[in-house]
Amino acid sequence: MDHLPESIQEALAFEKSNQALGSVIQDQFYDAPGQDDAKAAPGTLFKVEKDVDTSKFLLPATTALSRFVYQSETMSGVKTPVSAYVLWPYSPRSQSDGYSVVAWAHGTSGFGPNAAPSNHKNLWQHFQAPYQLALQGYLVVATDYAGLGVSKQASGESIGIEWCTGPSQANDVIYSVQAVQAAFPELSKQFVVIGQSQGGGAAWAVAQKAAAAPIPGYLGAVAVSPYTSLLKETNSDIVELAIAIQSPAMAAALPAYDPKGLLNDEGLNVYKTVYDMDGAIFSGLALLSGKGTLKSDCKENPHYRKFQEMTINGGKAIAGPLLVIHGKDDPALPISATDSAVEETAKRFPSSQIEYVSLPGVTHVSALSASQHIYMDWIQDRFAGREVPPGCSRHELAAARPEKSRQGEQNWYLSLATQPYHAPGP
Repeated sequence: MDHLPESIQEALAFEKSNQALGSVIQDQFYDAPGQDDAKAAPGTLFKVEKDVDTSKFLLPATTALSRFVYQSETMSGVKTPVSAYVLWPYSPRSQSDGYSVVAWAHGTSGFGPNAAPSNHKNLWQHFQAPYQLALQGYLVVATDYAGLGVSKQASGESIGIEWCTGPSQANDVIYSVQAVQAAFPELSKQFVVIGQSQGGGAAWAVAQKAAAAPIPGYLGAVAVSPYTSLLKETNSDIVELAIAIQSPAMAAALPAYDPKGLLNDEGLNVYKTVYDMDGAIFSGLALLSGKGTLKSDCKENPHYRKFQEMTINGGKAIAGPLLVIHGKDDPALPISATDSAVEETAKRFPSSQIEYVSLPGVTHVSALSASQHIYMDWIQDRFAGREVPPGCSRHELAAARPEKSRQGEQNWYLSLATQPYHAPGP
């Protein structure tokens, strides 16, 4: 990667420094199961590391960490091993049948095996959501998504990353819960799903899958700043990124698809480099930004349009309550696409149980902070068995202070305390 610009090399070095246990390629935990297990049913537990050395991570005090590998399935029906983590509260909330489980679907962490949140020192989104959920007493189960962490099939074939492919990520979420319930019988069979950005799209896709076939124990989903569909996306930078990064997923779902139909020569070179450098999202975005990777008529490509229809969130039946939250100043995934997805779902399926909360002056990731008490109460209500009436309710959350006086974006990053004066307490 010596040919990359210095700024991207610096970003890659920083991302590497945040690997908790070194490269996943050298960590035997992330090795694929044996050939005998390759055809195991989705939801099968392959391996579990019940007590991970938390000193290698940046976790809230009193929490504990487990990792496991399980069988999932792609949108095309290919069985795929996937890694995940469990973040344990000190004393979990409980249902009548065990500890309360929340499945966390993370926002985009990167485009290669080493972008796995389970090997990130702060589990990638730290206090933005997974830490807060655990500190509120929920047992957090978090998939890495297929291709992140475990990188190869038992056959040695590389596992493709089906980025922002809702049905695939929904499978990863659902089967991670089933596998962890087998690993830890003290867990409840009931669970709630929450995700942000790509993970928000995954959460919405879980609700759509539940309409097609019941999911045992599923109580509802929260989609924060959700990805819905590129067909409705207005951010040209996101469209350029998504088409390049979604190419492997399109190829897996549509055998006749050829990336040359969407990407110009520069695009073909750039998207290959993104995967080869195995970085997190920031280095990938920096490499792709402003490159002009797409052909002028790419949005009319029939394979592109078919894939978007296959993976779209919105306008499809959902089962169970769905809470959708979106910042009105989101520059990454503008709220207009979510407006359209909610409206179309409510119109076509008026009995859907949807609550839609918009957040003035709030952007993409900060929507998690602005709405935390909203989704925490909502999750608690699902475990309490409170009924949600059919229909779509919409409301806008009012800010207590003017925008100019509020902190806009996160301006800090977690780092290890190496000296006594770095952290409070003895």
